[in-house]
Amino acid sequence: MSVRRPPSCLRRALAGLALMLLAVPALAAPLEVPLPADGELLRSQDTPLATLLLPTGPASGDSVPSRAVEGEIFRRSWRFTGDLSPLQLLAPIRDELEKQGFEEIFACTARACGGFDFRFGIEVIPAPDMVVNLSDYDFYAAEQPKSGTAVSLLVSRSGGATYVQLLERHAPPAPGALSVMPEGRPTNEAAETAQEGGEEAAPELASGVSQSLLADALEKGGALSTGAIADLMVLQGHAPLLDLEFESGSAQMGAGPFDSLQQLARFLRENASATILLVGHTDSVGSLEGNIALSRRRAASVRERLIQGYDIAGARIEVAGAGYMAPLAPNTTQAGRETNRRVEAVLVTP
Repeated sequence: MSVRRPPSCLRRALAGLALMLLAVPALAAPLEVPLPADGELLRSQDTPLATLLLPTGPASGDSVPSRAVEGEIFRRSWRFTGDLSPLQLLAPIRDELEKQGFEEIFACTARACGGFDFRFGIEVIPAPDMVVNLSDYDFYAAEQPKSGTAVSLLVSRSGGATYVQLLERHAPPAPGALSVMPEGRPTNEAAETAQEGGEEAAPELASGVSQSLLADALEKGGALSTGAIADLMVLQGHAPLLDLEFESGSAQMGAGPFDSLQQLARFLRENASATILLVGHTDSVGSLEGNIALSRRRAASVRERLIQGYDIAGARIEVAGAGYMAPLAPNTTQAGRETNRRVEAVLVTP
């Protein structure tokens, strides 16, 4: 049976997430790629030192064969309206990269990639900043041997628009190379209190949860404020269920009740046509393949709780596992690992 986490651990983890890094390694410049001028930049996120998983083949079972590369990671996404196909946007980028000495690692199209399993086995920027149509997407991964720069390019057409996601890995900065971020520290009371208490600073949440929502969650044992789950599902297409409890290596969910799950069930009852995907996440203890399988079982546990405990039809809920590919906190601390053992709800159809 799952043991309830001490509230101090969760407060420490979330407080760290609410802070921005004040001093980070200087970043390299992102690649310049050929794209139509009328596109809308949806996401531009730089991480000084992280791991990028480069797919090296199509999905096999519940996993995608990948190679991990460490360094500075740039994540960008764009939206283009009109009738451009995924290949029309991907091909010029691919050709330009190959002119610059990049060598293909793996390339595929939708069904040949593995369809659903591939899309949910690789890193994808959360909606609405990246939208993937499971039957209409193209993927390309390449590396420049001389510099070690690597790219993961995903393009998909959905709902009258074409979306481009470009993930880049650059060589890590030299030790001691620091630059201060132009934006100052966050001003919300929770973040200031955490910093005064000597908490470690951490980057913005990868899921895009706002600092104000996090600060509110600190006062509620990890649960988002009433109505926040519904707001996040509508506004950004997904919501993290931060107060669920999983022990390391276990798919057994705690007894609850969990406020985030109650909010999600209320959202589904009030939106009778909505369907969701539950994506499980883990800490980084163990292999990627094992963690993907474990995270999928965790998502299945949440699905079962929604069906049995809240009378939500099972046909409205799909599950997938991302393993440790999308952490919310560093896996270097116990509090961070506890935070990363979670499930997120993704709105598939409204």
